[in-house]
Amino acid sequence: MLPLNAWAKEGVIAALVALDAAGLAHCGIGLASSGLIRVGGAVLMFGALGFFYVRWRPEERLADLAHSAARLLVFFAAMGVLSYLVATTGIPVADDLLARADRALGFDWLGWFAFVQQRPTLHLVLHLAYMSALPQIAVVTTYLALTGQRRRNSELFWTLTLSLLLIIPLSGLLPAFNASVYYDVPGFRQHMPDFVALRTGRFDQLDLSRLEGLISFPSFHTTLAVLFPYVARGRSVAALMTALVNGAMIVAIPTEGSHYFVDVLAGAVIAVAAIIATARIEALLERRTPQPALAAAE
Repeated sequence: MLPLNAWAKEGVIAALVALDAAGLAHCGIGLASSGLIRVGGAVLMFGALGFFYVRWRPEERLADLAHSAARLLVFFAAMGVLSYLVATTGIPVADDLLARADRALGFDWLGWFAFVQQRPTLHLVLHLAYMSALPQIAVVTTYLALTGQRRRNSELFWTLTLSLLLIIPLSGLLPAFNASVYYDVPGFRQHMPDFVALRTGRFDQLDLSRLEGLISFPSFHTTLAVLFPYVARGRSVAALMTALVNGAMIVAIPTEGSHYFVDVLAGAVIAVAAIIATARIEALLERRTPQPALAAAE
């Protein structure tokens, strides 16, 4: 029988999928069959591997890896769809507000952009650090599973969930093109066709295998850069490497991700809040999980 924590995770994912289905139907947006097949096939593959390593060849670490991979694939697809749905609201963009907030904090976005662009080596390092976010999800999940840190993978799921449940609604309330678009300089713009089409009601089909990052405020990359070192804590080499890579990623986010500085601050605050809330949620779930009966004394 699955523990309560596992049931809670599946329940959250099921609720997200149901919410997405209702939202897609309301907005008249369909899902491309090619994306469904790719994502669904990967989920089934990892799910089957997890079942195999639980029932036929018990191996807790490989089972945790397979289950975590399947769960995260569905989770990120569902959250990606939700981020697209909130972009359909058409609320006026908040770029001017975010840029003014940066200036009020004393951050010169264009000055920092020019500083990085004039130093090719720094630019390359920051670009690589920024692009490491998605691979790190796979690497961190695999590392935690294969080193027997099942509880840390559980922490990662809950902190990601709570973070995005804050980030996505906030991105709908304060939508933004991003800093590079606002300042009209080269930068991250791959999301613009989808973002504009969603805001103008001209988006009718979504490919789960080609989801773009539509969120400017708050920065999800920053949230990840806080969460990865947190779940890797306690083992000196892994913790140090993760901290270094993600420290560089935080520095990279304004230029390589075209984020405002306030996006970064908000993403960090949300990560800390998610960490605190996750500790309480997991403690609550553990208290409510029936404990095995004590063996009778001889």
